[in-house]
Amino acid sequence: MKQVSTRMSKVRDYRAVVLSNRAIDDMVFLMELFLPDFDVPVIPGQFVMIQIDESYDPFLRRPYSIFECENATMKILLKVVGRGSEIISRKTENDKINILGPLGTGFTDDEKRYPVLVAGGMGIVPLWFLATRMKQKGMDFSLVFGELTASTLGEEIGKTFQEKVLFVTDDGTRGAKATVSDALPSIVDSISHEIISIYSCGPSRMMQKVIAFGEKSDIPVFVSLEARMACGIGVCLGCSVQRKGADGFVTVCKKGPVFKSDKVVF
Repeated sequence: MKQVSTRMSKVRDYRAVVLSNRAIDDMVFLMELFLPDFDVPVIPGQFVMIQIDESYDPFLRRPYSIFECENATMKILLKVVGRGSEIISRKTENDKINILGPLGTGFTDDEKRYPVLVAGGMGIVPLWFLATRMKQKGMDFSLVFGELTASTLGEEIGKTFQEKVLFVTDDGTRGAKATVSDALPSIVDSISHEIISIYSCGPSRMMQKVIAFGEKSDIPVFVSLEARMACGIGVCLGCSVQRKGADGFVTVCKKGPVFKSDKVVF
């Protein structure tokens, strides 16, 4: 599997129109946007930088993984975690919002391998997009989704991907009372490890356990990293992570956010 980089010449600042914005869970909102003249191929795992307010208060944009994108219509799933995301969550139909993108390096699917997608909480966003593309292509895959407790978001995942999903929760309210790394053997042990690839996004501790499982099982793992970003284009270096087994750093926004797990330390 290879990674595909965005060509910077195709990155633009779009004046998007909010088509809808609805709460789908506690402090989680699904925003649908129309981007006039948007005709850039988007790869699952890529992201956009959203300007919070025209007053530039807060000043810095916020990065959001692309949840879905079809032609000039894009969906963003966001969770309110601070003042910036709270302001964005209050956008309503016909509001205008500035969006820079698409940015970063995304996932590419290898049709010769069996994909196992592993998401924790809001880490489902880039993997939802990837799973949707795989479903459209008629590819077979498995999705492991872990969360603290059963949520409305989990219900939507179940409705969309049905038997392809294995649920785990910390409290056992949906699926097994287990972690995603505990659940992985039930999927991969029935398939030759030589043809499996794991794709993961979620809390760092969760992904580190998934990586350890992949190393033990000799299965390649590709991770989508989250990081604080100021520019989104590799200029400010604020989202740098260390190279694994080598000197120097790479930026999550430009070289990532998708990396093969043996390339970076996080």
